[in-house]
Amino acid sequence: MSNMQLVQSIISIIAIALVLLYFPIAIIQNWLLFRNRKVSDEKCSHDQDPENSRRVICVLTTNGKNPLVADHILSVLKTYNLKLELFVIKEEADHFKYSATEITVPARYSTPNNTRNKMRALQYGIEWLHEKGYGIETYICHLDDDSLAPEEYLAHVFVMKEAAGQGHIRLRKAGVHMLSTLADMVRVSNCDSFCHFFNSIGRPKSVHGEGLVIRADVEYSIGWDFGTFGCDDLIMGQLVVKKGHDFGFIPHPVFIAPPVSARDFYKQRRRWIMSILWANKKIREIDPLAMDWFLYRYAVGWTGILGVIMFGLGIVFGFTLPWPVEVVLGFNLLSYFLFYQYGTLKTSKKFILPMALLQVPVAIYEGGTLIYSLLYPPKKDTFDVITKV
Repeated sequence: MSNMQLVQSIISIIAIALVLLYFPIAIIQNWLLFRNRKVSDEKCSHDQDPENSRRVICVLTTNGKNPLVADHILSVLKTYNLKLELFVIKEEADHFKYSATEITVPARYSTPNNTRNKMRALQYGIEWLHEKGYGIETYICHLDDDSLAPEEYLAHVFVMKEAAGQGHIRLRKAGVHMLSTLADMVRVSNCDSFCHFFNSIGRPKSVHGEGLVIRADVEYSIGWDFGTFGCDDLIMGQLVVKKGHDFGFIPHPVFIAPPVSARDFYKQRRRWIMSILWANKKIREIDPLAMDWFLYRYAVGWTGILGVIMFGLGIVFGFTLPWPVEVVLGFNLLSYFLFYQYGTLKTSKKFILPMALLQVPVAIYEGGTLIYSLLYPPKKDTFDVITKV
């Protein structure tokens, strides 16, 4: 066998493996988007008045690096025709005066498991709320300092029957950094497919921090003292179900802002990826399937672009794959492109052409975060802060 033939054989084996590994994702994504297609952000409504006995509070947790953005979110929430209570959990070093009830985490405060950063603040916050009497009649909607739950989202919280739940993601302030915006559109697609499906069957496997709703007594009984680097939202979602509580789907969006630079995008994704890897043991103790799902998605999710790569390699090395594999490869590639375009359509039609022209660079840009995370992991005693808009 010549050296060229050996190279062709190696590339073929790797390509076939990747094609077959991505094929289930392509099928599942298409099926879930079709299954969930009847959900309309604009047409969801409630035919009953909010329960008078229920209290709904919005808790915005901030590290103090984006105070004006956080206060803008609060100002929007105040315009809603709902009986809401607004809270901000902030650090003692944050001297900004927010237009909400402030829960200030003392600098000396620590948890039994020495949990740090956002989870430490959340743990102090739920202890504070519990001491103030917020319990079974109260539902807490958690927000980051750049996320915004619209009025219909919070109206649903007044009537939801489950002990916890979450809606799907939409983008606001889209286009500040083009590649990051386009890459974040796949979060919209992922949420409309996977978050929707798992939440609607009461088995949350793809939980995000933005818009996570939990009944106060349930949150207090579980707590946020996980002792992990991050991954708090995913762990909380799994524990809610493991402790015997219901988790539901909120049929409305919560709006987030994409990172404003490539540096912030890579820092954000690195934190997510390494949080999951470092929390491997903790997650497996709760739900091994959730961990397997995330590892599979992160490792294989970017390979849908393989069809374009194989086209180039075929020209350079002059070979083709077996025709059944070529058919699957074409299906994977089409599914991959359509999945990105779905998120684009849900964001704004003006991004359709940029996505079509830049999808290959976007895929490489996004896939590179996995390599970057493994080569340059963050320090466990620090927490990457990104600029919010």
